[in-house]
Amino acid sequence: MKQAIEFSNNEHPFLFVGSRRKSHCSYFIVVTNGSVLIRLGKHEHMITKGHGFWIPFDCLHAITVLPGTQYYKVAFSVRMTQPLCTDAGFFVVSPIIRAVLDELSKTPVDEHQWEGAEGRLLRVIADQTSKLSVSTQSLCPAINKQHHNSLALMLSGNKLTEKATITSLEAVMNMTVKECEACIMMREALKLSRSGRKLPQIAAQLNTTEQMIEALSLPVLGETLK
Repeated sequence: MKQAIEFSNNEHPFLFVGSRRKSHCSYFIVVTNGSVLIRLGKHEHMITKGHGFWIPFDCLHAITVLPGTQYYKVAFSVRMTQPLCTDAGFFVVSPIIRAVLDELSKTPVDEHQWEGAEGRLLRVIADQTSKLSVSTQSLCPAINKQHHNSLALMLSGNKLTEKATITSLEAVMNMTVKECEACIMMREALKLSRSGRKLPQIAAQLNTTEQMIEALSLPVLGETLK
C-alpha cells in the first residue's frame, strides 16, 4: 500500500473467487449492488446492498463476489498506529461513512491526493472506523433469520425449493436463486480446475454434465473453464 488508507470502488460483471488466505491489511467493504460472500472458518456470510463487513489484519478468510456486484473497499495499512477492530464481522454503515464513501467515488481513484480533499475524507473514515462494533451472529442481516439455514444450504451447493425462502433471498440478492445456485456450482468447478482437475472429472464430481459447465462458463466466469 502506498498510503496509510486506500479507497477503491469495485465492479465485478463476472464471478470472482478468491483463495482462502490471511489478510495483509485491515479492510472493510460496503456493498452498493449485488452480493459478496465471505467465509470465516466453517461459516459463510452474505453481504448485500447497504451492508458493511470488516476484516482485521491477519484474518484467515475467503471472498467470493457474485456477478453484477459493486462495492466500496477501504484498506488500512499495518503501518497505522491508530487502534482498529481486531474482530471480523458485519457493521452498521452510518450515514457519515456512506456519505464519505459516495463522495470519494465521484473522483477517479488514481486522481486521489492524500494531501488533498480525498486524504481528509479518508481520515474521517479512519476516525469513524475506530468506533466500529462488529458481529458475526448473522449469516446475512438483510435476510430473516428463519431462512438462514436455507441460505447456508444454498451456499454449500444444495438446491432450494421452498417458495417463501426463495422469495426472501431473491429480494436482497439482485439475482434469482437459480442464478445463485449456478454461481455456487461454477465456483466449485473453478476451484477444481485450479487444483488440476479436467472438465470430465469436474463434471463427474459436481454431478452435472460437461455441456452444462461449458454453457455456464462464459456468462458466469466471463471465460471458458480451462
